[in-house]
Amino acid sequence: MEIRVVIDLPAPPNEVWNYLRDVTKHSEWMIDTVNVQVTSKILEGAGLTFDCLTAVGPFRVHDHMEVLEWEPDHLMGVQHAGIVSGFGRFTLVPNAGGTRFCWDESIQLPWHFGGKLGERVAKPILAGIWKRNLRGLRRRIIERQEAGLGLEPGGLINVGSEWELRHYGPKHVVRTSTRGLDLSREAEALVAVNAAGFPVPRFVEQLEPSSIVMERLDGPTMLEDLTSRPWTLSKHAKNLARLHRALGAVAAPSHWERVSEGKSVVHLDLHPGNIKISSRGPVVLNWSRSARGSSAFDAAVTYVILRTGVSRNGRFARLLIGTLRKRFANVFLKEFGASEVLSRVREAAELRLLDPDLSSHEREAVFALARDELD
Repeated sequence: MEIRVVIDLPAPPNEVWNYLRDVTKHSEWMIDTVNVQVTSKILEGAGLTFDCLTAVGPFRVHDHMEVLEWEPDHLMGVQHAGIVSGFGRFTLVPNAGGTRFCWDESIQLPWHFGGKLGERVAKPILAGIWKRNLRGLRRRIIERQEAGLGLEPGGLINVGSEWELRHYGPKHVVRTSTRGLDLSREAEALVAVNAAGFPVPRFVEQLEPSSIVMERLDGPTMLEDLTSRPWTLSKHAKNLARLHRALGAVAAPSHWERVSEGKSVVHLDLHPGNIKISSRGPVVLNWSRSARGSSAFDAAVTYVILRTGVSRNGRFARLLIGTLRKRFANVFLKEFGASEVLSRVREAAELRLLDPDLSSHEREAVFALARDELD
């Protein structure tokens, strides 16, 4: 049975492809698709496999699919292997209005669906459903355009040692690894901890392995607020400890690597510079190092950072932060629980020393703290 449906989309092929390439999002616009679950180690490209639960009226079908054709911005071909077998192909062709999207299916129904007679009955029904799916795809493309998605990254907002942050439409930002590192763990962490109610930027999409799009947040970081308003030290230090406790209640995915005992999500870089004071309260940023462990170990890593980190801000800020650092760390320690943190400082220091970006001064300070020799 051969079926072909076509629609014109008001976006160029690369913009349509950036949305289409993530097969787990197909359920957002296919009304007959209940869910999509990737079953391969790769997330895109030829060789990607996934299971798709399809529902048409009272009928539910589990399809096992494999991507055999993959040409970015142009073509995706998928083989069906289940009760219904066959081959489907999405083709993107540029036109004056944007993209002509063609969906071709060549499928075989099982004998108990009535053979040729069943195909004659099923064909107009399936074609009607898939036409509605394509109208759903067009709505999603328009919604994404209105939200500022599918665009090129805009002006630079901030730069870190391993990343840069740029505007991405009016409501979002794109975070890109300047070293080409895969940010899939950060994307996975944002989804997992947000689902548990922990305050993080809302994840939107992953443009490519080294770039993720997320909610734009306005406001200073906790470090910036502390520098400009040092009388807030006690409040911020206590809030930092409370964030650690709250994160300790979030279970980490079982496949994440473990850095200590425990089964919680650990951030491993949770300090005032990675907390945004937004209109909805403190929000934790930069989850690329997240792993599985205990909140006490994560708090110990933070304590090591607080005691030994070097500010790269201006001279006055460095002096101020240096003066307040130990006091801030002590308030944090008392609020979280000194015995839990201090018993893990040596282990946390060993992990901290694995960071290749530590300066020689920071390394000396970490060694001194581990030996309880830091002033």
